[in-house]
Formats: sequence, C-alpha cells, structure tokens
Amino acid sequence: MILLVNDANIFIDLLKINLLSDFFQLPYEFHVTDMVATEIHEENRHELDGCFENGSLHKKTFQYEELIEIQLLQVKHRRLSVPDCSCLFHAQKTAGRLLTGDAALRRSAEQNDIQVHGILWVFDQLVEQKIITPQTAYGKLNRLSKTNPRLPGNECKKRLKKWKQG
Repeated sequence: MILLVNDANIFIDLLKINLLSDFFQLPYEFHVTDMVATEIHEENRHELDGCFENGSLHKKTFQYEELIEIQLLQVKHRRLSVPDCSCLFHAQKTAGRLLTGDAALRRSAEQNDIQVHGILWVFDQLVEQKIITPQTAYGKLNRLSKTNPRLPGNECKKRLKKWKQG
C-alpha cells in the first residue's frame, strides 16, 4: 500500500472545507509526524484526533537518533522548519509520498527523489475514486480557493471549469 506523509497545510485545508473524512476513504496509508500534528489548530481539530484513535492516521514519534538526523536536514535545508524536515525525513525512511502545499518543502522533496503531491492531487484522487462527485469537488475547491491564496490559480481554474461541467 502507498504511504502518504502529510504536512500540516493539507490537514488544515481539508478541515476548513470538511473533507477530512472523505480523505481517509482513499486507499492509502496515512502518516503524520508528531511535530506536524502539533501545528494544527483548527477549531474542528477533534476530527483529526478521532483519526488517530480509530487508526486511520498514524502519528510518527521520533527517537533521539532520528531527531538528530532531522536537525541535520534542517541545517542542510535552511528554508524548511524542523516540522517540515520531519516530514521529509519520514517520507525518505518509509519510501512514502509527501503531501504538502509548501513550495520550499516540495522543492526539497523533489531534490531528494521523493514523490510529492498537493491538495489538488487530493481533489483529483477523491473524484477519480468516486468518493466525491465533480459537483462536490467544484464547491469545495471554490470555497478553498477563497481562503487559501497560495493555491496554484491556473490549476484551480482548470479543475473548476472541468468539474462545473460535471
């Protein structure tokens, strides 16, 4: 099974538009590092906590030696935070794919030959797997694009146009 290491911004976006439970219906194994989990402060954060409890989301806690390696990664990738480096480290160690909307983390992942996807890939997967309808995807992405200015505008427009037509 494909393992997905999730950055905080993915969960924040999913929580904002109430797509978290749909996300966990995708046929992947979902991981988050303990450092990233502490960054999520949405008011509906309890939904994410429930995913830890029911086993749909695995939280990686690091040992001392691993923390040293993460710190060394942060020295090498100065534009990344320690939590970002924890994602990079965990994706490397597990041969997982990284889910992030952070441009610097994306670049670092690609430089380290780690497959990386963003929230638009998540939308694509939800529609392709028929977990949500194109109309639902249209409404949720339209809503998200109004609250997250960092989304790639042209890619959003393409999807919105495609999903509006059904």
